[in-house]
Amino acid sequence: MQKLCTLIVIFLLLFIASLSGCNQTSTEREKFIGTWKTEPKINPIGEGNYTETETFYANGSFVTTNMGLGQIPGKWQLSGGKLIIDIYFPGAYRYTFSQNDTMLTLVSESTGFTENLTKQ
Repeated sequence: MQKLCTLIVIFLLLFIASLSGCNQTSTEREKFIGTWKTEPKINPIGEGNYTETETFYANGSFVTTNMGLGQIPGKWQLSGGKLIIDIYFPGAYRYTFSQNDTMLTLVSESTGFTENLTKQ
């Protein structure tokens, strides 16, 4: 009977220890993965506003859905604390996450242009 109690206690301790990893925060790279939507932008060629979506995949591929241009594929990576996007307008961006990692702010290294995206 004592052996059974000891085995049950050991099993429970192992089970609890395995669950303790469930609360760990995701890595910086994992925070990007998914679809993000831009804030509304003014349409320079017509009436009304529009938004764009940016989708980051775990394999390093990237797709932006741009007004008038459709879906445009590219590649992304993190390097030196910056987001590097290789697409029709390649560039490096400083980034910050906020609102429990549901808001992403990108600042272009070359132009200083700032864009806020919301996780979908």
